[in-house]
Amino acid sequence: MSEPPVWSPLKVGLVSKFIMSRVKSQDRAALEAIFNPTNLHSYVLELKKAQSIMEKYCPIEITTPFKGNCLEVTSCNKYFVFGSIEGRLAVVERETKEILHDINLEGGSIYTLALFNEDHSLLAAGKDGIIRNFNFRTFKLEKSFQGHEKEVNEIIVSQDGEKIYSVSDDCTVRMWDINENEGQILFYHDKAVLCIDKSDDGTHLVTGGADKKVKVFNLDNEVVQSSLTELSSSVWSVRFSQDSEYIAAGDSNGVIKLWKFETLELFKTLNGHTKRITHLTFNTANTTLISSSNDTTLRIWDIIEDKHEIILSGHTDWVKNFRLSQDEKYIYSIAENYKIMTWNFPRFDKSCCRKANKSPIQLICSSSNNQYLYTSDINEIAVWTLHDKEYYKTLKTQWKLSAMCTNSDGLGIIAAYENNEIHFWSVEDSESQFKKKHSSHIRCIVCSPDGRYVVVGDVNFRVTVYNKRNFRVSNVFRRHNAVINSIIFGKPINGENDKLYSGGDDKVIFIYSINENKSLRLPGSHQEPISQMLVSRNNELLISGDTSGVIKIWHLLQQICMKTLNTHTAKITGIYFTENSKYFWLSSLDASVSLWNSASFTQVTNLHTKYPVSALWCTKNEADIVLGENDEVHFLENPLRTSQFFIYGPGRDYYSFMKYIMRICENGEEPHDPEMDKWMITPYEINALHFYAYLNLPGHLKAALNSDSPFYVSKSGYSPIQIALHRNFRDCINVIIKSICTKVEENPYTVNFLEESIVKLNLLGLRDLDDFYESILFRTKDRLLPKFCDENVTLPIMHFSRNLGPHQKDFFTHGQISNFGTPLAFWQSALRLDVVMGSRDSLIFLESIKDCPNTNIFRTSFVRELILYKWKYLKWVLLPQAITYFVYMICLSVYSIVFSSDCEPLLLAIFLINTILACYEVFQMILTRSSYLSDPWNYIDFTRMSLCFVYIGMHWLGFNKKYAEKVLVGLIFVTMVRGISYFRLFDKTRYMINLLRETIKDMKSFLILLSYSTYSFALIYFIMVNNVLKYSAKASTETSTETTVDQQKPFSEYIAISYLLSLGSFDTDNYGAFEWIIFFFASVINPLIMLNLLIAIMGDTYSRVAEEQEIADMQELTEMVIEGEYLLFCKRNKGTRTYMQICKEEELSAQDVTIEQKLDKLKLRVKEVETSFIQRSQEMRMEVQDTIAGINSKVDEMTGLIEQISLTQD
Repeated sequence: MSEPPVWSPLKVGLVSKFIMSRVKSQDRAALEAIFNPTNLHSYVLELKKAQSIMEKYCPIEITTPFKGNCLEVTSCNKYFVFGSIEGRLAVVERETKEILHDINLEGGSIYTLALFNEDHSLLAAGKDGIIRNFNFRTFKLEKSFQGHEKEVNEIIVSQDGEKIYSVSDDCTVRMWDINENEGQILFYHDKAVLCIDKSDDGTHLVTGGADKKVKVFNLDNEVVQSSLTELSSSVWSVRFSQDSEYIAAGDSNGVIKLWKFETLELFKTLNGHTKRITHLTFNTANTTLISSSNDTTLRIWDIIEDKHEIILSGHTDWVKNFRLSQDEKYIYSIAENYKIMTWNFPRFDKSCCRKANKSPIQLICSSSNNQYLYTSDINEIAVWTLHDKEYYKTLKTQWKLSAMCTNSDGLGIIAAYENNEIHFWSVEDSESQFKKKHSSHIRCIVCSPDGRYVVVGDVNFRVTVYNKRNFRVSNVFRRHNAVINSIIFGKPINGENDKLYSGGDDKVIFIYSINENKSLRLPGSHQEPISQMLVSRNNELLISGDTSGVIKIWHLLQQICMKTLNTHTAKITGIYFTENSKYFWLSSLDASVSLWNSASFTQVTNLHTKYPVSALWCTKNEADIVLGENDEVHFLENPLRTSQFFIYGPGRDYYSFMKYIMRICENGEEPHDPEMDKWMITPYEINALHFYAYLNLPGHLKAALNSDSPFYVSKSGYSPIQIALHRNFRDCINVIIKSICTKVEENPYTVNFLEESIVKLNLLGLRDLDDFYESILFRTKDRLLPKFCDENVTLPIMHFSRNLGPHQKDFFTHGQISNFGTPLAFWQSALRLDVVMGSRDSLIFLESIKDCPNTNIFRTSFVRELILYKWKYLKWVLLPQAITYFVYMICLSVYSIVFSSDCEPLLLAIFLINTILACYEVFQMILTRSSYLSDPWNYIDFTRMSLCFVYIGMHWLGFNKKYAEKVLVGLIFVTMVRGISYFRLFDKTRYMINLLRETIKDMKSFLILLSYSTYSFALIYFIMVNNVLKYSAKASTETSTETTVDQQKPFSEYIAISYLLSLGSFDTDNYGAFEWIIFFFASVINPLIMLNLLIAIMGDTYSRVAEEQEIADMQELTEMVIEGEYLLFCKRNKGTRTYMQICKEEELSAQDVTIEQKLDKLKLRVKEVETSFIQRSQEMRMEVQDTIAGINSKVDEMTGLIEQISLTQD
């Protein structure tokens, strides 16, 4: 098929319009270079790939000067031909987006176009009822077909190009011969005929009209073969599928119906559009139907697998027509918003819907071997095979079903019926096995994973625990005062299930110990009846949901509500924790499923469903999320397990999100849209916040965090802050840090995202880093912690735990707790750190805070408590070295003073001690490696031990004693200097050492000036005194001249005289007037000005050191803690991350010192004690009631057995 010629831009009618195209994607070679994983970090690779794919799937827009009404595409896919509401006919080149031809038909709106005869001919018709035939190459009008009395709505052409079929508001369907002017009326509708199509074999026509009828016309017999009346409003589009397998029709209400053509049996009804259907098209495989509508969207329907449709959104006005490219890779659409859009044909994910239940689904569960899925309505249980997601069979029940759960043996399910009976079902059984008749109506049932128990909750407010083997009652708990709706087991501990949890209409949660026959009520409650509960895989968290859609997250060890989530608006129907515990799923009757991050408890994304979700389940390998929607089972491909690119979010408006991200990437000034933050891109598990951090958009990040947008780690392990850190975007980092600081106490789990980044944050030394460290150590609000302890208990007590909040047993024994004594305050950190002394991560963290440019972090409570805790133990590691060095100094002093450097045994002892210290230095050098050279004290140590070995060697080898003594002097000097560093071990002298070090640093400039003035006056004295001696020699004899020459001193002695003058030592004998003048200036400048300058410098140094004493003290401690931890090399790989928890004596502020305030505090404490007593009394009363309930249950069983025996005898 030949291509039409390329026209030059013509100025016909409206001026031709050039449309600016957006920046195109890079060529293949450039993309391959970008995506080379050896060149980039994984997050860059992921973001670039996601951006490239979104760019590919984002529609390409062509802006037209007219409101589009109909569209045709040339066979080469290079040119668009469209008609407009304004009555203009135009041609646009697809690649350049340039209007090549534009004419005004002057007949009103153009409703329909048809290209035929190998793109040589073009038909156009519309409001005036005339069908015009143009030569497409020249746009010359060749023929007009007149006959319709009203507007023509659609025309089609036969395969051979000889026949034209048209429909009109005049209620007629006509056929025209291309070579004749007159048309033939084939048949009528009762009202306007709006659409038409023909079968591939050319034997049938299908039409739709305002009379709500779809008519099938046989062209061979020229009779109306059938009339379909299933649609309830005007039919605006009809279509034959390939090979005439199906007929599709869409009406003005947005409803699409499909019939099988052979039998004309209604095959499927598709609901989704909200306004008139404007066009329909099947793909060649007859698996997909594409529709457009006045609701501004196109939708793609899978008519085989019953998948949820894909929505193409981008037009902002009625979509009037579209075409599918011949290779089915693109969709071209036109709308009244002056746009022609080119869409990449999207693909469906692996999700699908199935239907087997006859009533709304209530419960879902699966076999433990992941072979079968069970969905139950009120009357029956449908069984599905999971490997192919196909219906397998139905388990018929004699009574209505009230509860169901998976059997722990993996072979079937356990069902409870309205007649109070408990039955076991196996897939292969035709009938269930009766096990037990409960004494009242069962609302929920659960089987323990260890296979020991079956537990039921009933309308009589009881939790009954049956032994699964013989169904004898093991425990009965009667703690609720309303119907029980949910019962769950905790995860097995050592292979056994002991903990049980229940919630019901009384809005409270109880915890039971089956082995100990005890129960406990969680403090706090819901505002509405509890509908669902689930325990995390580590038994630390409990998630509960109620009938109003509120979710509460409980910490089971602390027994407190950590977080309340108010995202859903209707009953919570399902909760699921992922296997890696990184996320959890929630489902609700508000027709949505939400995914949450279990580290920060922030919503990752929200998926809207067509119908309310009545049940949620996840297959064992987590490949699919299974939802019950009315009577359908929706197998949703798990976004967390897919390997394909897909976008999940609230609704199916994927294109709005993609366009938003593309605008963000192209122009960072795009306004922030909080709704776009809730979408997730798979398989990378990234969202808009990752792009904000990558593109350095702190304003967008701030707005996103303020609106509680999802902040989480991608699949490759990168969070937005890690991206910002890697790219060194300080503004983005500061925004994230500030946001976390404000939310720490409300949600301390948000700090978990910084665990991997804290070292980099320390090395950057951001300005708000000290505020962050100050915020992550806060006072706990746990009311269950003790308020007082025995006065003999030593406080503070520090504990490191894997659990976030402090627990009483970690700090005190039962006997140490009292109702009076020392008031207590508990503090907890929100940041997990490896604090195991000597571990690799602990050393890395300590090194990072030591090198942190923001030294104010050493003022924060968190850093101080951590360093002081470590120093409390590590000082005993460094103390032996200090003692050894002290013994070394004593031996050296005694050797030098008492024995006058002549005592061989003592010298041998010095040699041995020095050898020990040298071995320690070598050991330290091996452990610390390159960081050993960063400590100046190590250079002094190396010099000291070298001088010691040199002196001992000289002494033992008989070297000149004079030189040996000089080496000894140097050794003693270096030894004493190194000894100063050990005063850092003690709190009272550590400050003085720091003052001495800072003073020496600040004296550098002073020493330069002092050296300069000393040298200057030495030079003056040298010249002045030598001249005096020389001139004196001229008046003397030759002998006296020789004596005068001998009296001249070297220049070095004058330097000493000038230096001594600075210290107040001088000799003014034989000074004349000139010498006194020089002396005056020298004495003023050196002794007076210089020394006063030194005093001023030292005063400033003292003030500064005093002001920064706290920081300097902690820095010294940190350095010594690092030195101590390096020695604990055996613990390098034994680190674990824990939370810091502290119990202190409660500090009373100045406002608490009045008698009235003390009395108020005392009254409050008495009230707390009273409340605690009442609570304990209620718990004991409940335990007694449980015991009585157990006895009553046994009596009920015995009564039932007696009745059964009586019936048997009768």
